This record gives sequence, C-alpha cells and structure tokens, in this order.
Amino acid sequence: MQEIPRQVAVAIVGAGPVGLMAANLLGTHGVATLVIDRNPGPMDIPRAIALDDEGARTLQAVGLDRDFMPRTEPAGGARYLDHHGQAFAEIGAPAPEYGFPRRNYFFQPELEQTLVDGLARFEHVTVAFDTNLDGFTADNDGVTLRLPGGQVRADYLIGADGARSSIRQALGIAMEGDTYPQDWLIVDTENDPDVEPVSKFFCRSDRPFVSIPAPRGGRRYEFQLAPGEVATEMVKLERVREFLAPLRQLPDADITRVTVYTFEARIAARFSQGRVFLAGDAAHLTPPFAGQGMNAGLRDAHNLTWKLAEVLSGRSSPALLDSYDGERRAPAWAMVQLAVAMGEIVMPQALEDIEFRRGILRQFDRFPQARNFIVGMKFKPRPRYDGGAFVDLHGQLVAASLVGAMLPQPDILGPGVPGPHVPGPARLDDALGTGFALLAQAADTAAFMAANQCRLWPELSPSRVLLSPAASVPIYGITSLAAKPGPGLVTVRAHRDQILLVRPDRYVAAAFWPQDADAVVAAFRDVLGHCQDG
Repeated sequence: MQEIPRQVAVAIVGAGPVGLMAANLLGTHGVATLVIDRNPGPMDIPRAIALDDEGARTLQAVGLDRDFMPRTEPAGGARYLDHHGQAFAEIGAPAPEYGFPRRNYFFQPELEQTLVDGLARFEHVTVAFDTNLDGFTADNDGVTLRLPGGQVRADYLIGADGARSSIRQALGIAMEGDTYPQDWLIVDTENDPDVEPVSKFFCRSDRPFVSIPAPRGGRRYEFQLAPGEVATEMVKLERVREFLAPLRQLPDADITRVTVYTFEARIAARFSQGRVFLAGDAAHLTPPFAGQGMNAGLRDAHNLTWKLAEVLSGRSSPALLDSYDGERRAPAWAMVQLAVAMGEIVMPQALEDIEFRRGILRQFDRFPQARNFIVGMKFKPRPRYDGGAFVDLHGQLVAASLVGAMLPQPDILGPGVPGPHVPGPARLDDALGTGFALLAQAADTAAFMAANQCRLWPELSPSRVLLSPAASVPIYGITSLAAKPGPGLVTVRAHRDQILLVRPDRYVAAAFWPQDADAVVAAFRDVLGHCQDG
C-alpha cells in the first residue's frame, strides 16, 4: 500500500467510477491527489451497466478509451413490447456524434480496475483502499481529513462517496426529491441464450421488466416488484427462477448477482459548500431507465476537475469553482426527470395509463418522427449549459451556435495526431489534447491563430487545430486534420469562419471572428477571474 501523503491539493473520498475518474483527470493536469475508500479494493460486482458516448469521451480524455472500450458491447437499440409480447416500438442505434456509440454495455468491475490501473501513471496521485474517513473540518484555506493513521491537509475535497454520502451529511446538505415508489429485482446472468444487443422493455400490466445486454454473453434483468413483496424473499434462487421461467432456464451458476434496488429521484440542494464538492450519487440519484446515473457522475468529474486545476495553478480565481454547481445541477436534475418520465411512459401498469399510451402511439403511426421522438427518448437533453464559464452565451450571431454545448467529435482521416500509432479510428480529441484548444476550420483563421499565439490566451497553453473536410496546406504551429464526413462535422461547420475556444471538458467556451479576438480574449479572462454567466 502506498504511503498516504500528509499534504495534497485535492482529496477524494470514494473510489467508485466517479472518484477514480476524477483522480485520473486531476492526474493528467498534474494535480497532487489522494483518493481514499473504506473498501479493500475496487468493487467486484456489476452495478452500472451502460456507458454513454459522453462517458466514453471522458475515458478518452484520460487516455484509457483504447484499453477499455473494446471490452464494451455497443448497444443495438431498444425494443418495447406490450402485455402480449408484441413489439409496439423499436429504435435503432443512432449515428455517433461525440466519437463513440451512443450507448455501450460494460462490466463495472473492469471499468473500476482500468481506472485504478490508470492512476499508476501518476506519481502525484495516491489511492488508499481500506481507509476510513473518521471526519473532516473545512476552513477558508483548506480541508483537514482525519484518517486512522493521522491527518491529511487538502486544498479541496471531493465527496464521491455514494448515495449515503458521509460528506454530504456532515455538511448538512439536504437531498431534494422523492424515493421512487417502486422496488425492482435485479438479476445479472452469464452465458445467456439471448445474445441480441438490444434492450427490451416488457411493458406488462402485471409485472413490467427489462432485459439489458451485457458484455461477453451476459444479460441483466430488472423486474418490478409488487407492493407487499419482501426483498429478502424475492432474492431467493427459487423465486428468481420463477421470474426467469417464462423467458428461459438458466443454471444457478450462470446467475451472477441477485439484489433488490429501491430507485430514487433526488438531488442535493447544492453541489458545493466552501472548499468541499459533491459528485456522482453523493449529488444526485436517478432511476436507471435512461442509464444515466453513473454517466451523470462522470460529467460532474470532468466539469469540476479542470476548474480545480485552473484555480490550483493560479491561472483562475477560486470564484470559477462557483460555476460547478451553476453548470451541473440543472442538467443532472434534467437527467433524473428523464429517467422518471421514461419509466412512466414505457412502464405504466394502471389500465387507464396503458390505454393512454396505446392511443398516443396509434396516433403517432401517422407521424413516425414524432413517434420516434417519444419512444426513442429523443427529448434527452443535449449536452449544453445555460450559464457558467462561457463568453456571450446567449448573444451568439451564428445559428445553432455551439457556445455552451459539447463540441462534436468527428473521426479524422490520415495522419496528423501526435503520438504513437494505436488501432482504431483517430478522433478529434486525440489532436486537441487534454487542456484548452483553439479550433479553426478555414486556412485564414488558422493562419491568424498561428500568427497571434501571444494574444490568444498563451497562459492556457491551448493546442491549435485546423479541421476541414479535406486536406489543407500545412501551417507552422497548427495541427492540420481532415475530418471524416458525418453529423458531427456538419454541426461543427456552422462555425466554419470562426475560431472556437474549447474547454478541457470539450464544451465550447467561445466563438469569434479574428477581428473580435481582443474583446473575446479579455472577456474569457474575466470569466476565469470572476466567473460571470455568458
């Protein structure tokens, strides 16, 4: 076990996917970090099962996507079946926009071990399992953690310690919302005869259930329990076999986990207090229907860690950290509401609710796009913030402006990405790097970037990239890339005459024409110093 340092920049309590991802992100930024967890090592049971494209992109940000993503199973879409087993809707897998399939099924212990192994790259990051937090005190200058072996002083503390977060409780931060009024039996299997990579929603009136693919021939089944059914009885193997009997017979050895979850739809009243921050389940709890619980936590980690790195480096004012709560709370709650809506739309049990859904879908037969919008959950909020660390967020002149939104990530063609050759498609982020980036799409704006490096935030050391549909004339100091056609490139091309400033979490902080550079540079420096909304 590594010796625990007594002074770090950031301490993280909780070594689940969110805490470990935050540590890897901080490691890439060179931030001295300590992670502690009371468990003896990474959890060896599958919990989360779906990694979305934004989560995969965060893995890419810490250089672990090439290792982990081949072990995932890309989703093939979703199918919704009525009480009689007849499919009333089916949605295929959408085209990738952020560099990865929209939804990927994975084995959580493998993800956690990948993240733990990734920390071995950083001498300035320590992970200490089998270590309890006995308490902490926060003041204006930092946080003191009380551990069994002594005290640790940190500039900042991240509580990623789960739904029953001791950090949140110690701060007295309330969880707002409701416990979801349903318990569900969760059954994980191996060697499952259903190998179709499609999530199946059995919208039965007696007992709704879901069948979800898992890697390497596994599957997860989630059965809604009826009022009065007791968890200790439902998890017995004889009862589990009864649940699975209408579907298939599986030997007991192929049933790898059985548990009962009480789903919750709740959010912390605030995500930070002083120098202490909440992330993941410590900050928000969601029913699993949209597969967004862990993924929302990974977004928390990516949003918070680059801001901590900026503040700790002295390039930004501590006030920048106020934007973490301002940016993340509303999208996190939107994902919770999406999951609740998805459960109510596809899993109604009352007869009047079933008839209402059937009537809506019958009307939608005349309007396929509207039908897909509802059953395909296309109303999932796009990755975009309404305020925070951006320049002129609500005053953009370009239609469909990306300012405040996540930058699409097209595949790129040919050479141009620094570093050793690795299998798989080259993606835009491989060239943008892990910090800030300036992105141009025309030769003249790229030449402006090259000639004005001392004006365009030299303190941020941004990478400089020219992205175009075809090969461009090389420009000294600029990485020139040809993008593969696709929906991501089409979206980015809306800014083809502007320069984009891209944040480390891949959100577009600013868009500007060369003649407006000085004003925008000053405005974003002001944002980093005072964190005013766009």
